[in-house]
Amino acid sequence: MFQSFGLEHAGASCPGLPRHVTTGTRDMYTVALCEDEQAFADQQESMVRGILDQRGIRHRVDVFRDARDFMAAFSKMGRRWDLILLDIVLNDSSGMELAKTIRASDRAAAIVFVTSHREYALEGYDVGALHYLLKPVDPAALDRLIAEVHRKRQPCCIMRKSGGGERRVPLRDIVSLETKGRYLEITLMDEAFRISGKLADWLAILPEDGFVRCHQSFAVNIANIRELARFHAIASNGKKIPVSRARLKAIQKTFLADMTGTA
Repeated sequence: MFQSFGLEHAGASCPGLPRHVTTGTRDMYTVALCEDEQAFADQQESMVRGILDQRGIRHRVDVFRDARDFMAAFSKMGRRWDLILLDIVLNDSSGMELAKTIRASDRAAAIVFVTSHREYALEGYDVGALHYLLKPVDPAALDRLIAEVHRKRQPCCIMRKSGGGERRVPLRDIVSLETKGRYLEITLMDEAFRISGKLADWLAILPEDGFVRCHQSFAVNIANIRELARFHAIASNGKKIPVSRARLKAIQKTFLADMTGTA
């Protein structure tokens, strides 16, 4: 596993970590821009790329002209972004409704509304929007938001699969870890694969405020849990994960803290 926690020396070995864990740097910063007016889309894309280039941040910027194309990438392809710049008024949809759909399966992405109408700003609180920007976008304000999201980004890891080969996985994409005999099954939003190692060893190095043991054989990424019942959790991808009686109160507390932003 390749892991980054802001350590300075990429590739350096880390005492105490399992043999399949090494340290490294963050993966690229990803931005989605959903804007139906060509002039504003071009302007915002140019600003975002310029800011990220100036800060020396590796990045990918995806531009969508309507909600349909965005949802095709989000739902069908399982694509995720660190920052989503979302026009509130789109030709084929309401940006607010689109944001609600995003939040149903992704609570980690930073959503920033871009609008010509100041009165829409307060509605953003319903979907946990980070901020709103008025058109035309102020470059300084956008720069501050990009920097804020970058500071809060979770690292990536490279996991060595049991069948050979390596896989780069952003931590935010992990739904659960499950003990399967001598292996661990890593469930992502739209697939699963196995790696070697023990659940306890992985939990010792994953962020403790994000990954929680909910059962003897299971741990979950709390940011990808959309519903918590008495003895099971429902993940954003619909996966049902058991919660043991002994761990129920602890995971309820963590889930509530994540929902309310007090974690």
